[in-house]
Amino acid sequence: MKLNKSHLGAGALALGAVLAFAVPAGAAVNLQSESGGTPTIKIAKTARLKANGAATVATVNVTCPVGNWYSTYVEVVQTVNPTSTTRGNGSIINQRCSGFTEKVKVPVTASGAPFQVGVAYAVGQLEVTGPIGYINVNTGREIVNVNS
Repeated sequence: MKLNKSHLGAGALALGAVLAFAVPAGAAVNLQSESGGTPTIKIAKTARLKANGAATVATVNVTCPVGNWYSTYVEVVQTVNPTSTTRGNGSIINQRCSGFTEKVKVPVTASGAPFQVGVAYAVGQLEVTGPIGYINVNTGREIVNVNS
């Protein structure tokens, strides 16, 4: 096949279009990586009982872009006998985002019966504010309360 000027022009135009879209996208991904990216929250699989079950301490992994502030809230619900449950909540508020994943220990105080060793359910909420605006992220998972 013989190439002429119109083939070369079309090829150059196509290459230019690909580069025009690829370079800004790569820059955006790099910027996101450096700034901590999208806020995330993840609750660890185990929590540590304190004060004979008056509280449990949930570990939450929090990530948010540097230059912002976060607050995280955790609620734990546990069946303590066949006919009743106990629940509690705790929070850590107004913390600076580092841009890295941080392990945050959130004390959750029981309301009613004490927490017990065993399975419970935890719900976590992350609120991030600052230059990125306001972002709210939620999560939930089964956890296991263990003695400390």
